[in-house]
Amino acid sequence: MMGISVSPIVPTVLARDPRTSYPVLSPTASSGLGSALQWLARNQSSDGSYGEFFPPNTAAAAYALWLNDTHSARAVSAYAWLAAQLDNSSNWFWGSYGEFDIPGVSLYSIASSSNLQLVQVPSVASSFLEFQQANGGFLGFWPSRAINASSEQSAVNYLFTLQNSDGSFNLTGTMAYDPIYSQGPEPVSITTLVLLALRDASYTNTNTHVAKALSFLTTAPSKYSPMANDNNAVYSASLSALAFYAFGRTAYAYDAIAFILSHQNSDGGFRDSTRSSPGSNALDTAWASIALQQVVPGRGFSSFLPEVVIFGIIAGVVALA
Repeated sequence: MMGISVSPIVPTVLARDPRTSYPVLSPTASSGLGSALQWLARNQSSDGSYGEFFPPNTAAAAYALWLNDTHSARAVSAYAWLAAQLDNSSNWFWGSYGEFDIPGVSLYSIASSSNLQLVQVPSVASSFLEFQQANGGFLGFWPSRAINASSEQSAVNYLFTLQNSDGSFNLTGTMAYDPIYSQGPEPVSITTLVLLALRDASYTNTNTHVAKALSFLTTAPSKYSPMANDNNAVYSASLSALAFYAFGRTAYAYDAIAFILSHQNSDGGFRDSTRSSPGSNALDTAWASIALQQVVPGRGFSSFLPEVVIFGIIAGVVALA
């Protein structure tokens, strides 16, 4: 029997206040979350990872497990693996042929769970800044948390150049989206990631760029994805739930949660229809689990990352040469 239980939801801050009670999930959502967490427990490798060559799977799974139980041994194991990857300067994602999105999502998850002490932040932050380009964007497709305010604002300004007239955001300056890029396979998921980055950079729904993006998400041609024949958009629905909740669109967020639960596989996991491999996978299951734990009726949205982390989140989308 796996040692996973669904605990009361813990806001993403450094410590739980024992005097405060937190809303719990509805029975349906609680059951769905429990099954998803069981799937993550069953499919974790002995080294703590969820696929040796794809840290984003492990980063998302670790955070989902940590949200449920801040003392989870499985989360501890996953974060230890992620930290070792970041601190290894010879790892494939560093250097001239590296990609910012891979270490970026790892650090994002580590910071979200208040585990920054696991990594050498100064050296990792220095390596991150090597990926920033003159236009403010980064070589890669994912957010970071370890850059200064000036670099953050430059990156945000670059993001604004990627917004389309309909409110959606492109993946890069030359590419609207990439169906084989797991973290941004279609416009909705890309737009929600940018919205979450802007939310952590203190932008509100009164900002024109934010308002247009939210309008796009509520009027996309098909639910949670404008892509044709995409009827199982679990990944973008999970991100949409988080983005809607972050900006106070709770009715839309709860609708997204209902959609997610209606697409859970019999093994407890999830699979987005954009994936090439069959069956449940760690990335979609983890993000669905995160959404199920973050989007709770009656609870205000708190940032993914603890307030003591100084640097703002930056979506690392870039113009490709």
